[in-house]
Amino acid sequence: MSWRVLVAALCLGVTVRAQPASRPVRASLDVAKVASDVDATLDAHAEGVAASLWMGGAEGEAWFSRDIDTPRPTASAIKTFYLVELYARFAGALDKPLPGVDGALADDAHPSISHFTAEQRAEVRRELTAATVRHVGLVMMGSAPASNIVYNAAANLVTVALGGPEALTAAIRRRDPAFAAVAARRYMLRNRGERGDNDAPARALAVLYQRLASRRLAGIDTASMDAMHEALRRRDDPVLGRHYDKAGDLDSDPLTMVRAGWYDTGRGPLVYVVMTMQPRPGAAGREASTEKLGKTAEALANTIVQAGWASLTSSTR
Repeated sequence: MSWRVLVAALCLGVTVRAQPASRPVRASLDVAKVASDVDATLDAHAEGVAASLWMGGAEGEAWFSRDIDTPRPTASAIKTFYLVELYARFAGALDKPLPGVDGALADDAHPSISHFTAEQRAEVRRELTAATVRHVGLVMMGSAPASNIVYNAAANLVTVALGGPEALTAAIRRRDPAFAAVAARRYMLRNRGERGDNDAPARALAVLYQRLASRRLAGIDTASMDAMHEALRRRDDPVLGRHYDKAGDLDSDPLTMVRAGWYDTGRGPLVYVVMTMQPRPGAAGREASTEKLGKTAEALANTIVQAGWASLTSSTR
């Protein structure tokens, strides 16, 4: 990387570190151009939007990053951490019923379901009673058909099975030092003001996906890792290859959109994280602002993924 690009990137607040000559990918990345494109997207959005971004390979530091150590609301993107702890805790028993949740399911006052209506609680009980560990994980990740209530209730049952929000947070943090700032404070769909938000810095999500992409996550056996990949797999991209991800959206304040995962390209994994947050809706109203923030998050993800792909292809010709 030339000194001119380095100075420009530093002026824009982009994290840039020296890259060994044996790893040419980042050397071929125009960091200043990516930063300029990101800034243009955020400037066009305006309305107080804040964003954290990370893009790189399955190991090492980011090829491009922005504000990656600021904890931000995760919405459902935190569920990948839940999935890891769930399948790790019940390794070897993924096809048996999820234990330790019957009492919560039967108790209308339990914080995992008390915020749902009677009709919604009935649906959750119908769909998730006696469900296997694997199936609860797939529902939680949006990889098995379910309503939005059941999708989020599955994450709440995972939280119950793992001892509640505090115990789940502790388990996540024990897994890897990079996860030290991840916090699971509330059950899904509960008021965000009751106990604070579920949040994490972009760096933690990036390291999580690096570990999963490389199959080098501490304490995870092969069968459990295979099951995690199954739960995260999305539609393959014809150019980028196999896609694994977990997004997160919240239309309450602060509006939150997260896009994170990796592509298993023919030239190695490409990991990406985009976390966006808007303090409150703009003049167009909540629905329009939510849609707009979603488009901004998608645009940012496309910018960094395409830049990473261009670097991979140019460095391996």
